[in-house]
Amino acid sequence: MTPSVVTLQPVPPQEPPQVGAPLLAALNRDDAVATAAWQRWRGSVDIQHLTWPEMQLLPVLHGPRLDEWLTGDPAAGIIKGIVRRAWSEAQVRLGLVREIVGSLQRSGCTPVTVIGAAGAYLRCLGAAAIRPILEVRILMPRWHLPLTTAVLEGEGWQLRDRYPEGDLLERRSHVLFERNGSRLYLHWRVLEVDARLAASCERAFLARHDTAAAIGSEFRILPAAEALIESICGHSESVDVLAWQADAAFIVSSTSARIDWPRLLRIARQFSPSIIRRVAQLRALGLEIPEPSAMEPPPGRLALVLAAVLGRA
Repeated sequence: MTPSVVTLQPVPPQEPPQVGAPLLAALNRDDAVATAAWQRWRGSVDIQHLTWPEMQLLPVLHGPRLDEWLTGDPAAGIIKGIVRRAWSEAQVRLGLVREIVGSLQRSGCTPVTVIGAAGAYLRCLGAAAIRPILEVRILMPRWHLPLTTAVLEGEGWQLRDRYPEGDLLERRSHVLFERNGSRLYLHWRVLEVDARLAASCERAFLARHDTAAAIGSEFRILPAAEALIESICGHSESVDVLAWQADAAFIVSSTSARIDWPRLLRIARQFSPSIIRRVAQLRALGLEIPEPSAMEPPPGRLALVLAAVLGRA
């Protein structure tokens, strides 16, 4: 039976914020560049009137550099309080993620992949950076949507979108549930793509996964390449205002040896070629990003043999 719900119209994707923002530049891997950016930002803001994006970015800067920058700063207590609050809120929402994933798994709805802000937080485990979590997003195969919806509604979650069926499954990538002020986005696809590419895009992001252990549970998350793509593309409907470069920079700086660049290139070419241009923007943060030609997979044995034959001709 199709539930009676309020219909929300899809929101077109927006161009992500640029790397030139003063506080965002404090993420630069070069200590001198980052320190200069921080000093410019601190000299230009009233700490009592920070923007919401700035408040979300401060916890991501948490670590030895921020401690050094706050030495002697009369606003140090306020900034540290913002960081502590982000950590506390993230623990509460991570507990919610554990509850949701556990319920779905016990009902046979698998695999369940944690994406979005919570997925990014889980990837940050062990690092000083604290990734705020304002909403929960999970990725499921589309064939589990009826059972998943029934499980969630049985636990008090209310569907706020039209139930996804028919061609709506091709045109949308997710639906929104709410419970007690918490927002849960149920995805069957990570990216917003042309309907003709929907099924292949779903397969691409369900094919592989990493795992992360936290709060006594193990969670399935996206591999580094797919997570980088998600952070770059963002989500069309979201209360998460953290600049995409923050998540992307962490993935590149902490797991660059594990990023499958050829796979990233293949997915980008198939579903969103602008990803390559946006990846290149990360060089402004001092990150080493290969050129597209260096992301190409090495030639196979047949190609090498053919090249050798042609070379002798």
